[in-house]
Amino acid sequence: MRYDEISLKVREIVANLFERDAATLSDDTLLMQDLPCESIDLLEVSVQLGATFHIFVDEERAFLRSLRYQLAGAPDAAAFLREHYGHLDEARRQQLAAYYTDADGMVLQSPLTLGDIAHWVEQALEATRQGA
Repeated sequence: MRYDEISLKVREIVANLFERDAATLSDDTLLMQDLPCESIDLLEVSVQLGATFHIFVDEERAFLRSLRYQLAGAPDAAAFLREHYGHLDEARRQQLAAYYTDADGMVLQSPLTLGDIAHWVEQALEATRQGA
């Protein structure tokens, strides 16, 4: 399945959950800031992703859970992101590293985007296809 097909399905899942038009959502849509998404809603997103794509959803990676805490304990945020969040491209990893390391202890909302989820699904489907 191509990335654009995965991205569209992810947008449709989220649009349905939040009663939005999927055409108004993009890869850059921030779940916690742009939608009325709360952490409990991610459970439903997870269930729908699993059912749609026939994959097990690793919520820790797919939804960037605990990333703030993981980066706080990592001596090199960029290296940590490369190793554990390989589904994200280098620009996005740098953006996330800056987001969390420049926070100066502020409480931040999750920077999770629909694109982050779609890229994770793409990687999970590839791993499934390769039998990993």
